[in-house]
Amino acid sequence: MKNQLNKAKIAITGGIGSGKSQAAKFIKALGFSVFSCDEIYKNVILSREYIEQVEKAFPESVVNKQIDRKILADIVFNDAQRRQTLNNIAHPLIMERLFRDMDDAPMELVFAEVPLLFEGNYQELFDFVIVIERDIAKRIESVKTRDGLSDEQILNRIQSQFDYSKIKETEYFKNGKIIEIDNNGGVEDLNEKVSLEINRLKSLM
Repeated sequence: MKNQLNKAKIAITGGIGSGKSQAAKFIKALGFSVFSCDEIYKNVILSREYIEQVEKAFPESVVNKQIDRKILADIVFNDAQRRQTLNNIAHPLIMERLFRDMDDAPMELVFAEVPLLFEGNYQELFDFVIVIERDIAKRIESVKTRDGLSDEQILNRIQSQFDYSKIKETEYFKNGKIIEIDNNGGVEDLNEKVSLEINRLKSLM
């Protein structure tokens, strides 16, 4: 997972409904390599290694050797200890594949959308972290529209994630490695802010 010469690995993160996927989509449209932990997970969840580990820890979530993602989500979002158990199974597999893909990417700036970056304490593996921030009311409305979840379900998921209001307390922030981008002004505003930060990062290479 070590950096190659003249290559910067940059994570894109933020809470559920913050707009990190929109930021990643825009960066990809600019021509950069952008990888997604969620997309990698879709492959990991089909692997025999992962299914066997999940079946041992969460037998009720595996039906006919297939993981029922809804059942699994309901379990882990209501139990912090079991959520950590799942993370301990999934994260190493996801990150191994992610960094293999990032190492193979030819560009000097390589990006990855990493939803649970701080929860897994993976920020130190990246040269910079872009944090997309958004008011909680807008996050709830976005997720409700996208996923059809209730306010209570969304709040449970928000509360289970890293508290981004404490981002400035982290050593990584104090070392100037975190780039905060406010996403309360719409898609065009977000894209403009992201573009400015990308240009700044390019100037550092």
